[in-house]
Parts: sequence; structure tokens; C-alpha cells
Amino acid sequence: MVRKSGNYDFYRAAPFNQPSFYPLDQSVEPTLYRAIAPWMGRLILPQLEQRQFVKGVFFEVHHTPPAYHHLVGQTVFLRWSNNPATQAFVQATTKDVEFTKATLQSQQEGNIHADRINHWQQVDPLESLAAAHPVDDMIVMLNGPVEVDEGESGRITGTPLLPHHPITLLITTTPIQITGRYYALVKVLEPVNSQENPPEYLRVVHFNRVSHQFDGAEEVVWFPAVRFAQVYGSYPSTTRDLEKMPPNEVGWYIYGAKDARGQFVVQAIAPRALLRLQPDQVLMGETAAWKYLKRRAWDVKGQKGKTSSVLLLPFLDQGGEDQIWQEGDRALVLHTYGGIGGKNREPAAKGSLFFGHFSYGVATVVREPLADELMFDIVYYQVYTHNVDGITAGPIAWCAYMGDRQVGWLGSRPVCDVLIKHNAFTGAFSVHGTCYSVLDILIQQLERMTARYRIGDGTGGTSVSIAHNCSQDSNQALYMTLKQVGEAIQTDLELVQELQDNPGEAQRYRQLFNSVTRIRKKLLLCGSARADWQSDRDTLGITPGLNIIQKTLIGVQSWPTLLPRVASETIAHQLIRQRAAVWVLRTNQVGGYDPDIEPLGLTRIG
Repeated sequence: MVRKSGNYDFYRAAPFNQPSFYPLDQSVEPTLYRAIAPWMGRLILPQLEQRQFVKGVFFEVHHTPPAYHHLVGQTVFLRWSNNPATQAFVQATTKDVEFTKATLQSQQEGNIHADRINHWQQVDPLESLAAAHPVDDMIVMLNGPVEVDEGESGRITGTPLLPHHPITLLITTTPIQITGRYYALVKVLEPVNSQENPPEYLRVVHFNRVSHQFDGAEEVVWFPAVRFAQVYGSYPSTTRDLEKMPPNEVGWYIYGAKDARGQFVVQAIAPRALLRLQPDQVLMGETAAWKYLKRRAWDVKGQKGKTSSVLLLPFLDQGGEDQIWQEGDRALVLHTYGGIGGKNREPAAKGSLFFGHFSYGVATVVREPLADELMFDIVYYQVYTHNVDGITAGPIAWCAYMGDRQVGWLGSRPVCDVLIKHNAFTGAFSVHGTCYSVLDILIQQLERMTARYRIGDGTGGTSVSIAHNCSQDSNQALYMTLKQVGEAIQTDLELVQELQDNPGEAQRYRQLFNSVTRIRKKLLLCGSARADWQSDRDTLGITPGLNIIQKTLIGVQSWPTLLPRVASETIAHQLIRQRAAVWVLRTNQVGGYDPDIEPLGLTRIG
């Protein structure tokens, strides 16, 4: 069935798309399955009359660290921490919400807006995230420190869903959207029922951590068919010939949970070959690295169904710690996606040009316990306008944004993630006992930007224009980060004196200053920032009262960030010149085989 634009009720009507389909009392074999995160659960928006008591949102607890296992199944309070930095973020992004005529029109066109908080006063970022969908189906993991306040016993009258003991979880960062509850590493053997096209039940074999082969336990898992296609006919994913596709040789991470029958339901997938730290190709030298990024990274011809992992080492022959990737390292992710071509070509790809989408993210090198190998754990910070799919601006795990079989992009779009490790930018160093990290500041700015996007700075909606879009507003967050860091470097005289006594840290600080200066200049066409970037004025994705000429003039001022591919290449080039190491991850409509679509690369400019 083709899903009508924005018919979210039809999409969620399938039982396996509802949180209640997965009982919380199910257990999994710990040698075969691992929890996605220590803290996981479902956000529940309080009723208007409950807000004064909840002071945040309800949180249905799905998984906890061992010490708090007794909370699983309970509904608790989820609130922001009282620490000053967190409260500053909350105050900056808390606004009254009153839908504008443009937002109401967008709703009529099928886009999903946070209708349940329309006319609410002082909506905070937790409430806007919980309200992003028409129903309470937002599944998240809690990132960073979680403080558990057991509270006082007793029930507050007139507050449905309130637990008998009002336990409160306090957090400092925005919850990350996820798909599934557990994951496993498997190789697909065969369809169980070959009469289905595509099949829904597949026999898989688990990876054996001892032998490092796929010779572990076998079982049958359920891949529910995607019931609803986009209006132009393509489906987000399929299992057709999944066992025959190239990534199957190295295996798939499957994400999901058990249903009431005890059957594991696969809600998302990820190709192991893409995320593990074992590149398909290594290119050395600055020239080779830049040539690959500029000319070859977006080559999609003959690549349908395949992944590629290319490690670029511009300066390995000259030494440098940036060029070596180790557990615990973090990298800045430059994410772009291409178009859906073929018989079921998307409307935006009808012409000869396709510019795609841009966002930032963070990749952390972790040791994955099932395979006992290093892999990238990627979280995107999606500055995403309101849309028919219900994709919500904010931090989104790879398994939800890319791998989700119902709404993710892995099976339908080509994607290029450029991971950049530059210790002065993505690392951290301590001066006077204070830890400095540009990447952490950027994350804070992106959390702020995405929170503003969810409610359109109070208008209820965001839209795309030449002046404000995913690429422009993501890079406004980067600009504000670099502006903050640059001013700190120039004014912190104590820091300068401290660095004079520490040559190693001084060199890293100079690298950071050079990177900040170069990137800030490259973000702007004429060397000076747009007025709204300078003031951080609340005009993102809205541009009220401006005509097309005015919007164009504003957008051109930040031309290098206007188009996704140009923005990605601009940032990557500047960091490569500062001796950064780069890892390029590419997917090309990966998963089962869909004969009616083809990958379209991003149009090359310059």
C-alpha cells in the first residue's frame, strides 16, 4: 500500500510499529544479544494540568543499569539537571508555542508537527521532543550522567500515570532517539518461507566471539514487511535477496526486541562492514585524500547495494597522533545524503541537479562486545525540518536515522559520512584543571539549534529556504561554536601564560586557533558573518516577511554552507590542511534488493 503524504496514523497502525507490541518482561540470551544502552525508555508527554507537578516529561523505563533494574516497567519523572550549563540551555530554548498560519498549512499538507503542545506556554526541550509525534511513541536512550532521585513516597492526587513513588531521573543532555532495545550480530542464511516476496521470516546464524566466525546459534527472526511506501512508490527497506547482498558476508547488526510470542522482531539493521574499523581501502597523502573526497567519494555508478569504508591518512608519513584511531577517540561527522532514482524516482530528483541533505554528527570509537572489535558508534544531530515521515530534529542514533527499516535511509538513499579526527578540534585538553573541547561546545550548539527547530522558535514549524535550511542552520551552530572558542582564545590571558609553560599544549592550542580562524573565514563569502549569525537571531527555518530576493541575498552571504556537498567538502578540506585524519563511510541503498530504485549522487559543484 502506498502511504498518503503525512498519514501518520496509517503508518503507526501496524502493530509492530507500536511500543506496546514489545513487552518489557521479555529476556534475551546475553551471549547473543546486548542492550543498545544502559538507560532506555519511552517519552510520555504530560497532560496540560500535570505540567506543574511533572516539571519535565514522564519516562516509561525499558532498560537500566543493574543497580536500578527494579525501575524497569515503571513510569518515572524525567527532568533536566539543575547544573548551571544545563539550565542555561533550557532557558535559551524554552518558548511559548503558538502555531502560525504557515504551520497550520504545513499540517494540512501532511507534515508532522507537535500539535499536542500548540497554545502551551514555556515549552521546554524535553516536552517538545516527547510531543514531536501525534502519539507517545518516542523511544530514546539517556546519554551522559543520569542522576536518580528516589523521591518521597506517596501519590499526588489527580495526576494519572504518576508512580506510587515519584522517582525522578535528572539528565544534562538531550535524549537520543533510537530504534529497538537489543542488538545482535548475525549472518542471514535463508528465507524460512520462500513463497513470500519479500520474505518476512529469515534464518540467521549468530557470530561466535570465540571462533570469530558465524558458526554460533541459529534462529529464525522476523523482519516485518514495510507496509507503506512513499507517495512516489519506493519503500524504505526490503528483505528481498538480503542473504545474497555483499554486506551479508561480513554480517549484519540487527536491532529490535521480542514480541509477546518471544519472537525477536528486527526493527533496524546495520552492515558490520561499514561500522567496524577495518577499511576497504587506505589512501595516503594530502593530494590523494582531497582527490578522493572531491572526485570519488560520491561515485555511485555500479555501487548499488554495496558499502565502502575508506581511510584517508594525509600526513601519516610525517607522523602525528591525529592519524591513528584508537578506542575512545571521537570524530566530527559530516553527513550528506543523495537521491532516490530509478523507476520510483523521488520528485526532488526529477531534474538534472540534486543537492541532498547535510548534518553534523559525532562518531565514537568503541569496543563492540559481541565481535570484540572496534567500531564506530554514530549519533547524528539532525537539524531537520518538519516532514511527512515524522523524522524529528535532535540527536538520533545511527540505528534510528539510517537503519530503521520503516523510516530509515539505509535501504533507499546513498549516504556519505565523512568522519574527521583532529585532536585539537575533536579531542580535549586541560588547562588550570578545566577541560576544553571544541566538539563538546559544538554538540551544545547543535542541541540548542535542534531544540529550536522542533518548535520553530515558538511558531510550531520550520521550513526550507535558501536563507535557512539544514545546511545553513547546522553551520550557524558551527559558526557560533568557533566564534565562542576564538573569543576565549584571544581573551584568556591566564591560559596564554599557562601555555607558555607547556609547549605541547601550546602547539595544540595554536592548531586549534588556526583551524578556527580558517574555517570561520571559509564559512562566509565576504569574510563577515550574516547579521542573523552575528546576533544568533531567532529566524531559523522561518524567515518571516522576507521575499525570495531578500532570502537569496541572505543565503548568498554564507554561500559555502548553502549546498550540502559544498559545505561538507569545505569543512573537510580545511581540517585536512590542519593535518586531520579522515574516514569516509559510504552506503548505496544497502539491504535487500529493490529493482525499482537507483542511487543518485550529489551534484558536484566546482
